[in-house]
Amino acid sequence: MSVISFFVDGEKRDFTTSDSQSFSLGKEEVLSQKETDVVYDQPWYNEGYTESDFLNPDEYNALKDGLTESVKRILREETVINTEGFNLENYHHYVKSNEDHFKVVSRTRDLFSDDFNFPVMTLLPRLEKILNFKLSDIDPKTKEKMHIIVRINRPQSNDFNPPHKDVYHGVDIDNYIPLFVNFWIPVCGSTNKSNLPVVPKSHLLSESKVLRTIGGSEVEGNKYRVCVIKTWDGKNELIRSKVKYGQVLIFSSHLIHGLALNNETDMTRVALEFRLFKA
Repeated sequence: MSVISFFVDGEKRDFTTSDSQSFSLGKEEVLSQKETDVVYDQPWYNEGYTESDFLNPDEYNALKDGLTESVKRILREETVINTEGFNLENYHHYVKSNEDHFKVVSRTRDLFSDDFNFPVMTLLPRLEKILNFKLSDIDPKTKEKMHIIVRINRPQSNDFNPPHKDVYHGVDIDNYIPLFVNFWIPVCGSTNKSNLPVVPKSHLLSESKVLRTIGGSEVEGNKYRVCVIKTWDGKNELIRSKVKYGQVLIFSSHLIHGLALNNETDMTRVALEFRLFKA
């Protein structure tokens, strides 16, 4: 096994990775361009992300209540866990084994609107208003509906993806750049110890400065669908987003992000994630 290291808000963390895993630099090209990045004309494009006001307190509470019921239903369908008194922050007190957790996240990482106990797609007009253009959950190239993800990250766990770019799946597997934008909505457990880390301006780097795997990755013995990025322009530092409840973190699909370590000791972090196309 080999060791790769990253810094999150200045704190160093080491991770093991397979010796058989190959890292390589890309071509001398910047993938994020006007025709390939739907947030190119946004005022925050240079940074690659923004935290935007999104829901008032009552609307946020309604979202949290609806998502709580949706996760409870999945727990009842996938496990024998008694959900009496369940809330999202205490998820880890109910789901105590990795086996049960994997049963849950195998569902929550690939959800569609009908899987929720509330009208989740009513959030789209609000996101459209922020960006000032129409959005769609249908990939215009494949005509497939894009799934919705509920990210569940237990405290002091490995429930996170390594640093990556979402755009690489299309580039590496299908040889095209999907035209979507990422929305990450904190629901519970989001603090300066658990929020999603990003690498500002990383979407502007040439691929010749990005050292990464191709076609997936393996970190800490876990296999991931995403590629792990080892360094970018020789660096390995991320900063946590400061997104708050009632806000949405919006970022380019070309931005390096991930390693969302939940360093809280007794609070599960849950976030709702959309990847939507420009209609």
